[in-house]
Amino acid sequence: MSSQTNNVVVTLLYNDDSTRNITFDGVAIDDLEAVKAKIQAINANANNEYANFYQTFVSDDGEPVVKVEYCKIIMIEEDVIYSG
Repeated sequence: MSSQTNNVVVTLLYNDDSTRNITFDGVAIDDLEAVKAKIQAINANANNEYANFYQTFVSDDGEPVVKVEYCKIIMIEEDVIYSG
């Protein structure tokens, strides 16, 4: 028996040059294709569409997000080799 877990880790860059990693666990395989486009849309913030994102995610000092600086997708596949 095999199982797969998909996690998305994004690194947010803040106005004070600090960063923070946020991990989204258990992302559906069908949603992984849209990750890059969504990050590009968030960083572009056309027509202030993602204003709530920028207001919600602030640094420890209260500084706003500048952009999503980095993202990685981690796919973990596990096989059960013994079930006793």
